[in-house]
Amino acid sequence: MKHLFMLLLAAAALTVVGCKEDDDTTPVTPTPTDPIVGTWVSEGANVPLGLRVAPFKVVKITATFNANKSYTVVQIDSANVTTTYTGTYTNMESTSKDTVSSSTTKDATIYNIVANQATPTVVTSTGIYAIKSTNMSYEIIQTSPALGVNPPTPAAGFGSTSVGTTKYPIYIQKYVKQ
Repeated sequence: MKHLFMLLLAAAALTVVGCKEDDDTTPVTPTPTDPIVGTWVSEGANVPLGLRVAPFKVVKITATFNANKSYTVVQIDSANVTTTYTGTYTNMESTSKDTVSSSTTKDATIYNIVANQATPTVVTSTGIYAIKSTNMSYEIIQTSPALGVNPPTPAAGFGSTSVGTTKYPIYIQKYVKQ
């Protein structure tokens, strides 16, 4: 009986010691995920006019942006030919907002983006994007090698891709997050 009492006393002591409150009260702040990270799809009328017409005839674009700043874009044309683009990107939040009244990203913050494409050919493209919920407006144009086209800017907003002083709003892509 004495052994049983000692065993129960030891078990009770361990229970009290083992159930004390955690000493670590330091809160853990999660690292925010960049809103562009994920897979986005643009198809049909969401593909910009500048890519839907000849010579490109694009019908669908699937863009995947990764947290490590790499990307993969798979583009399908009207002949069902698939082209895959890969590279890295840098982005930076601006102080400008999307002011296009018909935009699914109206009032969202505009970000700058530079895409450094590695395959299938090496090019650099510069542009802007804005994200609101599961919608993304995205406008980007090749800047190196130069085509003589000025990339859009956050201050000028979507539709500001230009040649000289003439704006060409035909490169605004609309994406839906998957």
